[in-house]
Amino acid sequence: MVSTSVIKNFRFFKKIFDFRYNYMKQVVLLVCFLVPGVEFYAQKIAKNSAYEDLVFLNHAVTFGHPVNYNPEKKKVTLDQVIAKLQNIESDSLDFAEFRLLLNEAIFNVGCVHTRISKGIERATALETLYFPSRIILQSGKLFDTLNVEITSINGISSEQIVRDVEHFYASDGITNALSAEVFNKNSYSLISGYFNFPREYIVKTGNQTSVIQATQTFTETRESRPKENPIFQNKNNLFYFKEGIPVLKVSSFDKTDGSFFRKSFKYIQENNLQTIIIDLRGNLGGNRKSAVSLTKHLVSNPFTYSILQPGLYTKKYLNGKGKFYLLLSKLKYNVGNIFKGKRTRLGKEFVYRFKPNQEGYKGKLYILTDGYTASAATMVTSWLKQHTKATFIGQQSAGGYNGNNGGSFPTITLPNSKYEITFPVYRIVLDKNSDHNAGIIPDIITESTNHPDNVLTTALHVIKSKK
Repeated sequence: MVSTSVIKNFRFFKKIFDFRYNYMKQVVLLVCFLVPGVEFYAQKIAKNSAYEDLVFLNHAVTFGHPVNYNPEKKKVTLDQVIAKLQNIESDSLDFAEFRLLLNEAIFNVGCVHTRISKGIERATALETLYFPSRIILQSGKLFDTLNVEITSINGISSEQIVRDVEHFYASDGITNALSAEVFNKNSYSLISGYFNFPREYIVKTGNQTSVIQATQTFTETRESRPKENPIFQNKNNLFYFKEGIPVLKVSSFDKTDGSFFRKSFKYIQENNLQTIIIDLRGNLGGNRKSAVSLTKHLVSNPFTYSILQPGLYTKKYLNGKGKFYLLLSKLKYNVGNIFKGKRTRLGKEFVYRFKPNQEGYKGKLYILTDGYTASAATMVTSWLKQHTKATFIGQQSAGGYNGNNGGSFPTITLPNSKYEITFPVYRIVLDKNSDHNAGIIPDIITESTNHPDNVLTTALHVIKSKK
């Protein structure tokens, strides 16, 4: 599953490239998931070498990635990104330009678990200056803290900025859910890196132009913890009351969560609570058994998931370490779960079936999600969508309704740039009767705002209005 520390550490940047060749060639910085510090790319990569890297990745995705687990479906390829590279007239690319192409390629895979795990070595560090206020990405537009639409920053149109940032991070089903969430939580740092840490910004809002000075200080936006004292707590997972409504905040799924869930639902049952909020915002996944444990308390019907080992040529593209991890995973499933496996037309399938708890919760459910909700967290949302009448509130999740590509996470290495890319090898299927691979779109969509917690506020308002 995706590690919380991997994706939430968004204070780091890499240069990106503005493709507006008719105007100017501007190199800027891109937020990086994994490589700490600020990276300044002085190196270049030959266009032929970049082409070989993208073709290699394209072959790996086409013939080895579980996003293509079903041969009857249209193949996911990177042909469009390769065509964009071929249209570049220069014989070489800045690594920043290549990195932008690589990010777009990974975005087009449509898999939240496919990501760059190792980049090039860090070179010269730039002075770090930050954009002094928050910017909100909403419905494809940028807004300032007063909810006034921004039309351009430093001569770059908001439309261009949005097109760039929405392709930074992959989500299941090829959506911008994760990219938008990253931007709205970290726009201070992302905007400053995007423009190569300038000392001032020229911001246009309609007919007004403002010159804004950068700042040396920056406080990363993090989800605030409830001020109320929790009744039960396990690490960052809390059970508490907000305005008289019980809230189960599950920030991640840990193997030690079972007792926490049992105590929380025992309390709910003993106090005859008929409405609860399950807050899965910011939950990037974790332990699948813990996700199952929570679901058992919430559904009345049996539920399942399956892990499919597709008939693909994945091993051919993995690096040495990746092949070793693949071997270990096959031992885990094919030996450890030998009696759960069966051959199908799509590959070997391992089916896991679960029964709900006898004294499960029968009241009303409100589920909060956002762009950081992924992996094991969206396994829970899928089961709740299938087996309950839960109301979903918030933003679309990055994890897919019908499952994700996971199970094991070996790596491939691009032959020239030497980027290492995490490359899941199995397909987790949650609903065989559905082709909906993107994240669930909530019943009540709450746009990102400068309000610290408008999603929870909206949920409380909905619950009280129904009472």
